[in-house]
Amino acid sequence: MYLVELRPGKEELYRTGDDLALAIRDGEVDARSRIYHRSTAKWISITLHPQYKAIVAGQQEELLRPLRKAWTGLLPARLTGQAVDPSSPDEASEEGDALQHWKQPLWLGLSSLLLVFGIQLAFSGPRPPWAGRSETAVVSSGGTERTEMMETTETERVLPTETLSPIERRGSELVLLAGATTTGPISAQPISPTVASPLVKRRVLPRAPRLRAKALRAALASAGTGSNRVNPNSVEGILGRYEEASDAARARLETGMRVARMNRLFASSRLTPGGGVTDTRMSLAGVTNSIRVFRRQQATIDQAYHDSVTVLAKRHRWTRREVRQWYSRPQRKETATLELVGGTLIAAIDSMLGVLDANAGAYKIRGTAIAFEDPTAAKEYGVLRTRIREQISSAIAAGGATSPGPTGLLLQAIGTTALPRET
Repeated sequence: MYLVELRPGKEELYRTGDDLALAIRDGEVDARSRIYHRSTAKWISITLHPQYKAIVAGQQEELLRPLRKAWTGLLPARLTGQAVDPSSPDEASEEGDALQHWKQPLWLGLSSLLLVFGIQLAFSGPRPPWAGRSETAVVSSGGTERTEMMETTETERVLPTETLSPIERRGSELVLLAGATTTGPISAQPISPTVASPLVKRRVLPRAPRLRAKALRAALASAGTGSNRVNPNSVEGILGRYEEASDAARARLETGMRVARMNRLFASSRLTPGGGVTDTRMSLAGVTNSIRVFRRQQATIDQAYHDSVTVLAKRHRWTRREVRQWYSRPQRKETATLELVGGTLIAAIDSMLGVLDANAGAYKIRGTAIAFEDPTAAKEYGVLRTRIREQISSAIAAGGATSPGPTGLLLQAIGTTALPRET
């Protein structure tokens, strides 16, 4: 049995060697496949398997066999290395037939003929303008002279520039570098004293623009400081990271309150005995848990960054202004008063909902009034309603309406709704 990995993730089990050989011949198993070697308990390449090597060698032999037949058909058997039977009448007749002698040098003659034609075509074509001998020219630029090598064709040495075609004229022009100016004519030494070299036209390119070093240094400096504008060990870097961590904690709190669907908390639909009170109490319990997690996370953030500021201020020698900038930052943690008022408000709301849940089916809500069948329940509800109203007023007076903490979000959930009065 042979376990073969055809490609990564696909394995195939071949029970006999014939099945494996058939898969190799069909191309199902190729050089990229691997086979499991049981002795070493490893995957190795299928190209190392002897059966694969034998099949591949046989396929290559079959591919080369028609080519050998085609080439050896033109040569006799004694040149191809094949065994010749002297007693064979066919071979004797072939050796003795004078009409078959042209087959031997046929391939040599064809290749020689093609080679001759190629050489004639190469030498009969036109020569490029730069294929002549090199000449020395003296070019003066900026008051200094320098010696350069010019390429001039034999046609340009014999014919004047006016008799050349436009293409040949462009080939004979000397192109200078950008920014180089010539103040004198270009003189070239002729090959022989009897043949004068033609005048070479000059093409002057515009000067390259100059870069001011001061402006370039300013641009590089601004580009280098743009990506790392704030030092992570400075007070600005600490404040930025502190704000990011606090915003992430507040975002999680908002997500928890949004999932709990805390909006219009005292609406009539949330106080009805037909399931509204139960859903409201579950939502309030989820909000309470989210607020508790947020306050614990915010306290951890404040403590961690306070320790970091203490270490960095000593290590990097912050100034008093930088230390004062940290301690004068906007506080993300609620004050103790707001935490106390918020906790008391949530407890009072939960108690009020508990009274309604305990008297389910024994009260009715008509507009802004609620009527209880049990006078004791109505009295208890009235006390809790008054306490909730007082706690809301205290939270607003303590700045809870503008606070980014849990108390501000709770006041937003209550909104403009109010509890119905008991009758």
